[in-house]
Amino acid sequence: MTARGARMYVDDLFGALERLDMKHLDDAVELVASRIRNGRSIFIAGNGGGSSVAEHMACDWRAAARHAGHRIGEISSLTENTARITAIANDYCYEAIFEHQLVERCRSGDLLVCLSVSGASENVLRAASSARESGVEVLSLVGRISPLSELSDLAVHLDVHGDYGVTEDLQSLFTHMVARVVRQVSTHRASAEKSLR
Repeated sequence: MTARGARMYVDDLFGALERLDMKHLDDAVELVASRIRNGRSIFIAGNGGGSSVAEHMACDWRAAARHAGHRIGEISSLTENTARITAIANDYCYEAIFEHQLVERCRSGDLLVCLSVSGASENVLRAASSARESGVEVLSLVGRISPLSELSDLAVHLDVHGDYGVTEDLQSLFTHMVARVVRQVSTHRASAEKSLR
C-alpha cells in the first residue's frame, strides 16, 4: 500500500512536469532573475504551505543574488512578519494582509510573485490587484486558470487538478530554477563546493 501510494504520487508529479508550458516557465524564471540582477524588490505571497514556499524562495533568492555579486533589493515573503500580519488582520481584515504590506513597501518596477493552488484566495487577489495599480508586475504560479491568472502579467499554470502537494512541489522547483540561473551554475552542488573554497 505504501509503495503504491509513493508510486502514484511520483507518477502524478512527473505527469504535472510533462504538462508544464516550458516557454512560460522559462519566461517566468527570466522575469525573476532579471529583477534580481537589476536590484529591484521582489515580494512573494502565499497561504498555508504556499507561505512556507514563499519564505524558502526569499531565502534562496537572496543567497543566490549575494553569491552572484548582485546589488540586492528587498526579496521577501509577505508572511515573514507575523506581528504586521496579525495587526492588519485585527485592524482591517485578513484579506488585506498581503495588500497592505505590499503597498507600504513596493515601488513601480518591482515584482510580486503569487503562489496559489486555486487562484481564488481573496488575500492574494487583493495583493495582485494593488500591485497592478502600483506599477508592480505580477507573476503567478497557480494550479489552474483562475481569477489570479487574469490579474497576472505572466501566469504559469501548473495543471495539477487541485492537488496542493504537487502544486507546492512545482513551486519549490521553481525556487531552485531561479536560484541556479541567478548563480550562473549548472548544478547547486558545484555552487556549494565553490563557496566552501
